[in-house]
Amino acid sequence: MPEPTCMKCGYNVFELVESSPLGSNFKFLFLQCAGCGGVAGAMDYLNIGSVLTEQSSILRKIAAALEIDIESSQDTSRTSGNSENP
Repeated sequence: MPEPTCMKCGYNVFELVESSPLGSNFKFLFLQCAGCGGVAGAMDYLNIGSVLTEQSSILRKIAAALEIDIESSQDTSRTSGNSENP
């Protein structure tokens, strides 16, 4: 497999750099050339899947402490009032 190279300078070492672009309320990670700083890609600073998994775990603990069965609540909300799935 060919080694990735910078489209700007041809260097083959890249790094992740954290940045908040002007006008943005969020941080991003930029994959950039370690030689010239040319940006090869951008991705979200936070992994949304990890955040949602953590939040789900916290909500389940709260529900358990309040003795709320969220599993049966989810099952009924999926079937009741949904005209798309008969």
